[in-house]
Amino acid sequence: MPLVSVLLSPFAGAGIQEWRSSRLRGGHDGLLEQLLAPAWTQLLLGALALWLLFALWALVPLVLTQRTVLFDERQGTVALRRGLRIVERAPLPQVEHAVGEAERGGMALIGLTALGDGDEEPLRQWIVPEVGWDAASFDGLRTLQAAAGLRPAPARGELLRENRRLRRARAHRELADRLGMPWRAEYEHDEAAFQTEFDRVRRVLGGKEPARDGDPAP
Repeated sequence: MPLVSVLLSPFAGAGIQEWRSSRLRGGHDGLLEQLLAPAWTQLLLGALALWLLFALWALVPLVLTQRTVLFDERQGTVALRRGLRIVERAPLPQVEHAVGEAERGGMALIGLTALGDGDEEPLRQWIVPEVGWDAASFDGLRTLQAAAGLRPAPARGELLRENRRLRRARAHRELADRLGMPWRAEYEHDEAAFQTEFDRVRRVLGGKEPARDGDPAP
């Protein structure tokens, strides 16, 4: 939106210039008209005005479509709010599962069952976006899990650290596969050990160090 506002600022600046000219023709020549005299001021204000307008346009559908789950601990209910209204409400015992992703952009899935029909499959499922946006959002999901008798997920920071470790381990495994380097279980948690062995294998392949048993052939 800022880039589009800058690109369209000449049009907004022309509108500000026309408004200033009409004020001058009407006999108004105050401080505001003097401040708007420079062309760069008109372009800057035009870009800011467009940016504000685009932000409001983006905010309206966001407010009207945002999905949030509200948990009322005193009444023992959960409610799905879409925009400014509650679209569905259910008692807490109907919550069969509640899972979510700690990463930004991740979603939460809350499965609800009907009471008293003996059906173990979730009859409906609430999808809540951006549950991993921050620690507070994810803690809300963990609170719901604990209240529903489910096993609460670890804290968001702990999950993020584990996800980063897994991504690094996958990247290291790919590097090891490219060199034909044997993979050891310790490399999953010891990055320094992997890097040391990886550098040694590279020197072996480069002919700068003698090979050991199990090393890939140069």
